[in-house]
Amino acid sequence: MAVQGDNRKFILSLLFVGYMVSYMDRLVMNLAVVPIGQEFNLSPAATGTVISAFFLAYAIMQIPAGWLTDQLGYRRVIIFSIVLWSLFTVFTGFAWSFTALIVIRFLFGIMEGGYPAACAKAIAEYFPQKEKGKAQSILMSSNSFGGLITGVLVPTLLIWLGWRNVFFALGAAGVIIGVLLWKYIRSPIQLEEAKEQQPVNKDSMLSLLKIRQTWALVLTWFSVSIASWGTSSWLPMYMVTERHLDLVSAGLLGLLPTTAATLGTAAGGWLLVRFSGREKMYFLMNGLFYTVFLFLALFAPNVGMVFTYLTLSSIFYGFVFSAVYALPHKLFDKSVIGSAIGIMNLGSMIGGFIAPIMMGVLISALKGSYDGAFWFLIAAGLSAALFGLTIRNSNHVSHGDVADQIQSNVKVK
Repeated sequence: MAVQGDNRKFILSLLFVGYMVSYMDRLVMNLAVVPIGQEFNLSPAATGTVISAFFLAYAIMQIPAGWLTDQLGYRRVIIFSIVLWSLFTVFTGFAWSFTALIVIRFLFGIMEGGYPAACAKAIAEYFPQKEKGKAQSILMSSNSFGGLITGVLVPTLLIWLGWRNVFFALGAAGVIIGVLLWKYIRSPIQLEEAKEQQPVNKDSMLSLLKIRQTWALVLTWFSVSIASWGTSSWLPMYMVTERHLDLVSAGLLGLLPTTAATLGTAAGGWLLVRFSGREKMYFLMNGLFYTVFLFLALFAPNVGMVFTYLTLSSIFYGFVFSAVYALPHKLFDKSVIGSAIGIMNLGSMIGGFIAPIMMGVLISALKGSYDGAFWFLIAAGLSAALFGLTIRNSNHVSHGDVADQIQSNVKVK
């Protein structure tokens, strides 16, 4: 059953908006934590814990979510995920203590955890092989668009409405998007292929963990996530407390690197095609440029140079970000794509969990100095470039090799 081009674009648009809302729901905490910290009198370590609670839960959910997506289909996982995470976004606005905030954000992370793998599965089913990488790159650029909207609207809304009402509004928007996805998302390809495909069982999913290519992507994305989430989680607080900007100014200036990341992410899928067979060089080159400009930004002498270098580093971050999600469509069979993305996201979210809380600990240990925390981010960025060298070039891996190896492992058992 053929899927028409216009329908594919419409489905991609709905998934894009859903991803954008999910990113806003998690990113808003990086800004809201300033008034939240003041209201609950949080230390830097406690502030980092609030941010990291989401990442821990999100990481825990990645492998189960990937497996469930391959078993149940992406439609159910997408709809349940977006509706339930939106409800917990609303519940965040009702938090009455530090402990309640931690618990709610943890449950929010659990509910949001299924969306990435389910979206990747939808891309794998709706798009032909030659278009999957570009479609995935476009989808992942939604994160940067969500960052743009967050930077423009949220700082002002936090001042006008208060942080609780901002979470109420975002939760309501997510529920509306969930209803639209329930109404329009269908799986026309899956109906035809269900008769020919055997579902991927638990043994098959776990077999992905035995493949070197999986771990190369996981470790690369783990390191990038430490650097990127550590920067984005603490940059608003740093700009307000150390560079003496107000929250609105910090949010508006943050649009520059966010815009750069949007462009880099959107172009990353196209650029990766030009580096086909040279993926190692792609990840090493972009990882090094990202790290160099991140170093210059974190130790820049003035605010203008901070955001100039952050903007440049964000372009190369976007290149790496989109490629990490596009490459699995080239290397893995679509029967295991949900599980593969889930495993990759596990590495990413472990990095996202470690970064904010570790930075908070380092800042507290150094009596308010950010230097140790910044060097921690630089080391993570450099590690990402080095781990990129372990990724096998695509001319050494034919499409379906991973799936064949998985099925072979299962038969041996």
